[in-house]
Amino acid sequence: MGAEASVSELSIYACPVCKRRLRQEGQTLRCAACSRAYPIADGIPDFILEELSRSADPELRRMRFIDRMASAYESKLWYPVVLDIFGGFRSPSLAQLIGTVNRKVESVKGRVLDVACGPGTYGRRIASPSREVFGIDVSMGMLRQGAVYAGKENISNLHFARARVEALPFEDGLFDAVLCCGSLHLFTDTVTALREMARVMKPGGILSVFTFGAGSGGVLKYRRVREWYFRKQGLHVFELPQMRQYLTASGLEDFQPELTGSILTFSASKQAA
Repeated sequence: MGAEASVSELSIYACPVCKRRLRQEGQTLRCAACSRAYPIADGIPDFILEELSRSADPELRRMRFIDRMASAYESKLWYPVVLDIFGGFRSPSLAQLIGTVNRKVESVKGRVLDVACGPGTYGRRIASPSREVFGIDVSMGMLRQGAVYAGKENISNLHFARARVEALPFEDGLFDAVLCCGSLHLFTDTVTALREMARVMKPGGILSVFTFGAGSGGVLKYRRVREWYFRKQGLHVFELPQMRQYLTASGLEDFQPELTGSILTFSASKQAA
């Protein structure tokens, strides 16, 4: 996506509060129902109006740091280190994770939502003429970096917006699949996040996730370490029965998990209407 977002692309977005369609007024998207206005910065709609540095969520208060690390996010300075420490030294590589996640949605054609997309690490790899990807993240730095990468890689069927998973700027039943890679463990309320993802999925739509599970590798294999990270940083490390319960409570079924060390990848699907 270039610096200027197209009118057809912007027409897909809805007010994250009341879920009504928005109209474009210059470099703003406005909701006729509740009068909220959302700016468009560098071609990226911004649906977060609050100041995140004052948030009660410690992860959101760190957003300036996340913005600054965007250019290093896909480098050897970040992903391999995180995977080895938390998942174990036999954890899948970034390339392997991308392959695993993508295989779960390889049959999907249509629209795909990439939740907490970062610089489009996964979405850039699956965007195609038959698959249009919409990435959302709370970090504008990550989104801008993703737009740079997409431009260099000549990827046109990929669009970015700044939004929170708890208030997605889309109408119900819009997406054929949803990705959530490397972030489900960071959301304060897992069920709220999953329910919102399910809301925007079509019946039968596929959810593909990479997160952390209580497995046999890395520092997360130790219960006390998991408890410390949850208490200090709000990091969720999921037990498989627990995740199955969360998915069921969110209207998702057919849980298909793979646990390698403490790296959990899984797919699920939205229950039929």
